Amino acid sequence: MVDLMQMERQRRRVLWALSALHPGDLGQSCEHLLALITTSIHPSGHEIVDEQSIPSPWRERFAQASIGSTRLAAGPYLSDPQKFVDDWEAEMIHLRDHQNAMKPC
Repeated sequence: MVDLMQMERQRRRVLWALSALHPGDLGQSCEHLLALITTSIHPSGHEIVDEQSIPSPWRERFAQASIGSTRLAAGPYLSDPQKFVDDWEAEMIHLRDHQNAMKPC
């Protein structure tokens, strides 16, 4: 059973994190990121992303979403930010669906 105090602590952390964002910050599209990302060809033949080319706060969002992903020391594979963009869009649609479901009739 989850401890009520732990749940409330987590709730407060989320609210504090959200307090730094403006309404709509999370819901914006990130498709434009792919055009901003610079890449290089690794000796293995894979296209590798220069993580510094991902603008903040998207770089941090991508880093958190990529924890545990396979990557090279030189950087993540190009397919990783492409998947991140697709997943982000799906998550934002899912979030909007929940928000719409909560609106009064």
